[in-house]
Amino acid sequence: MHSRDPGEGLLVLPQDGARIDRLDAQRKRPEWLDEVWSAPGTRVLRLFGRRARLSGNRLDYEPATGPLPEGAVALGAVDPAELPDADAGAEPGAAAPVHVVTVAHPKPADETAAAGTTGTTWADLAFAGSQLTPLDAALLTQALAITAWHARTPFCASCGTATEVEVSGWRRTCPNCGAQTFPRTDPAVITAVLDPDDRILLGSANRWETHRYSTFAGFVEAGESVEAALAREIEEEAGVVVSDIRYMGSQSWPFPRSLMLGHFAVTQDPTAARPDGDEIRDVRWFTRAELAEAAQAGDVSLPTRSSISRALIERWHGAQIHAAFDAKPRSTANGASAHAANGWPGPKGQHPRGQQPR
Repeated sequence: MHSRDPGEGLLVLPQDGARIDRLDAQRKRPEWLDEVWSAPGTRVLRLFGRRARLSGNRLDYEPATGPLPEGAVALGAVDPAELPDADAGAEPGAAAPVHVVTVAHPKPADETAAAGTTGTTWADLAFAGSQLTPLDAALLTQALAITAWHARTPFCASCGTATEVEVSGWRRTCPNCGAQTFPRTDPAVITAVLDPDDRILLGSANRWETHRYSTFAGFVEAGESVEAALAREIEEEAGVVVSDIRYMGSQSWPFPRSLMLGHFAVTQDPTAARPDGDEIRDVRWFTRAELAEAAQAGDVSLPTRSSISRALIERWHGAQIHAAFDAKPRSTANGASAHAANGWPGPKGQHPRGQQPR
């Protein structure tokens, strides 16, 4: 495809390598969650808003004490040797698995502390995810996704009755009409566009700072294939027709429920690139040297390292890009900025029909 083909092998992402046994058969038993909560060694991952507490450089997993909290969800069983307070000499798989349960709380009153990332007492997945262990990143991702689903679907979509939580937090059932609802995932395409000269096309969205550039993303619409959605989004937002689409990996992005499907694609007519003027204010072609220099100087801000967008860019580049803005935590006071961390282009790209995540 190119002199330096970026398509060899799938991307390596923060959650890769995590081992979580979701215990599907067991969690269907009505008494399972109570049993897990009272089991010796069960750990609790508490969410405060959209963040979790850090102890050192690991997530803080508390012992399960007291009565089972309302809204608790069983995340699964993990190897205790991978948890932060495991014995120093513990071997993976040497001890019985430990259950992890998540519990959500309102966001902390101290928003200044809560907005921080590395070096503070809070973990924000969008901006600190790449600095967590694979297990921490995977558990936090799972916890955010399932608790966001519960917060957004308390009532039956068929008859409006308040639903009841079942399957250890993984199903909601309507006591009136019997309709069952399961956690929802919205597939989205995110694409690094290349040209025959092996340059990369990045775009800057109207709702971002003018120096922020990223790959192009959008949701797969009803009745649409992934490939068709990718081609449509790129042509709509950047004006180019693409081919030679290559799948590079996926990433759960729970803001609130996206599954990012990462790709490379090639356009044969780079001169056709232009911003749509609605979501995208500017598009630019970069060589490797141009992008690295601009990012290091602070002239261009890239997606965070926790995102599949950054992984696509750095796979094309062939190495990590040392960017000036990487060391400056950006606010995640709302879901929009968390979406921007992974290269969402604007309101339509952030959520179907322009709905903004909370």
